[in-house]
Amino acid sequence: MPRSSRPLSRRLRARARHAYTLAEILVALTVSGFVTSAGLWLLLEGVKSSARTTNATVNDLTQWGIASRLWIDSRVANGISIYTDDTSNSLERWLRKQVDQRGNFIVFSLSTVNGSNQTVYSKLSGYVYDADEDKIFRFDYPVPAADQASAKPLEAILTDRRAAIMATYQAVASDITLANNDGLFICRAVGTAASLSCVVTSSTGNDASLAKEKTIEATFYVRS
Repeated sequence: MPRSSRPLSRRLRARARHAYTLAEILVALTVSGFVTSAGLWLLLEGVKSSARTTNATVNDLTQWGIASRLWIDSRVANGISIYTDDTSNSLERWLRKQVDQRGNFIVFSLSTVNGSNQTVYSKLSGYVYDADEDKIFRFDYPVPAADQASAKPLEAILTDRRAAIMATYQAVASDITLANNDGLFICRAVGTAASLSCVVTSSTGNDASLAKEKTIEATFYVRS
């Protein structure tokens, strides 16, 4: 019998056998949605994991960078002084910290003794914690020849040349939390040894869940 002459009902039943039912369509959509959701979740978790790894790397580099700089500065210098901060005006002498006291301003000094038994400072470097900006700044300052010739005291150089010293400030760490509110640096031995202790927080974007904290601790000694 020719195909065109088949009964209409028979052709309709044949087509029905090849069509999808509503239940099958709903199941397919449900499975597809589940697979898509799972894929998106895995993608987001991968991005977050990558961000956390990046933050950990940044914190590790921050810790390594500060510790390395402190070590280098301490090996070049032959004196360490710790002060409350760097905000004293020209009429005041900064309070120099003693053993086991803390401050937010540390100075590594390179000096010699002249024929009159006076200390002559030739170079100053150091670090300042700025609570307002929540950053640690490093400075590197060669003492002017005039100050060397007059054997100007350390505190006098820091006071008189404050603007010039601040012009060399460079941020080396941010998002700082002090381990002790009395100061970032602690004096271990007057003039020869000190420590730094703080927590650095890094984050990517505005997602607080990606924030990563790293404790930075370093003890350093000047050359004998």
